[in-house]
Parts: sequence; C-alpha cells; structure tokens
Amino acid sequence: MDKKSSKNNIKAIIFDMDGVIINSEPIYEEVNKKIYPEYGINLTQAERDSLRGTSLFDSWQKLLNKFEVKAEYSHYKIEDFIEQHIHSYYVGLANSEDLKLMPGVKAWFEFFKEHGYKMIIASSSYPPVVEYIYQRFELAEYFIGYVDSTTIINGKPAPDIYLRAAKRLNFKPGECLVIEDSENGVKGAKAAGCKVIAYNRAADPSQDLAAADLEIAEFSRDNLHKILF
Repeated sequence: MDKKSSKNNIKAIIFDMDGVIINSEPIYEEVNKKIYPEYGINLTQAERDSLRGTSLFDSWQKLLNKFEVKAEYSHYKIEDFIEQHIHSYYVGLANSEDLKLMPGVKAWFEFFKEHGYKMIIASSSYPPVVEYIYQRFELAEYFIGYVDSTTIINGKPAPDIYLRAAKRLNFKPGECLVIEDSENGVKGAKAAGCKVIAYNRAADPSQDLAAADLEIAEFSRDNLHKILF
C-alpha cells in the first residue's frame, strides 16, 4: 500500500531527534545533573522534566529568571550558558559508547523511504549536536535535512518548528505525521495542526502525552499499520 492510500492522508513524516531517533536522553540527563549545580542551580527531577523538549535558549531564559547563579558566573550572558551547555552535550554524545538508534526506528525509516514519504527532523537541539547525529548515523540517506532551534523564534511547545518543517517538506501541516516523545513536543505539533504519534518507550509518567493521536511504546510493524493503514 502506498502513501496515497493511507487512511490518514499522511504524506510526510517529521521526526523529533532526542529520545525518538536516538537514545540521547540519559546522556543529557547526566550532563544536566552536573552542569546546573556548577552554576549554583539545583533543580528537582520534576523541574528538569518540565524542560524536556524545549530549546536551551528557552530553558536558560526560564532558569535565569528564577535562579541566581554563582558570583563567578554573574557576568555571563545567556549565550555563554548555552554555548557551554551545547559543548557539554556534544562531548557527552561523542564519548558515549551506548549512543544508538532507537530499537526498530531504522526499519521505519526504510519503510517510509520505500513508500515515497518525505522525512525531516525537527529538533530543539542546536546545529552542532543535530549535525553530529545526522552524520554519525548517516541520516541523509533517509531525511531531506533538519530544522533546529536556531531556525525559529518560539521553541516547543509553540508550533513554529513544525510549521517550518512542513514548509520545508512542501506539505500542509495536516498532511504531516510528527513523532515526538515529550509533552512540549506533542503540544507544539498539535498546535501546528499535524497528526502526532507519542513515542513513550519508557512509559515516562513525567510527560503528559494524552494530546497525541496515538501513543506507542515501540517502533514495530503492528504500530506502523495502526498509523497508516
């Protein structure tokens, strides 16, 4: 069955990256546990969870409005915090031997490619991180490219990144299927008018994914059929 016969009229796929394409969230979690206290910011797990899916700019804007950093960092601009954070994420990913594609996701890539669906990545991460993942896992074989947090004004849960991704794909948002794993991501994708699949492999209770059209725990053939046929 080709894409024209899809019951949902889906013509293109928009993938989130972290926690959907790759298992990067545990790596980021370890980085965050170290980097925030370094600046004198001590967050609860719930506070860290609330930032999931948002860009570093939005995260740091919220944090700097709420917390006072250590005196030695008082001269830092928000760009300085972001630059250090991006570097820490990059190093964490590059040094991780456990960084892998999510189980089954490559088979979905192959299916969508074989059946003529255009694909793009919409990530809240910054270009050095997205580009590293894009190259490391040879994603250009499947995707037309990516949009990242520097290409938009308002990050998730605003719809901006999905609207931009749909425009890059040359399809209407309603013709695009978004695959997300965060509450902020699901909200943003729905606000854009896209169909949304919530990938919740770990059954994470910190993320309210009820707004998604369907919630799945694995990239299986059965779930693929639930979405498209």
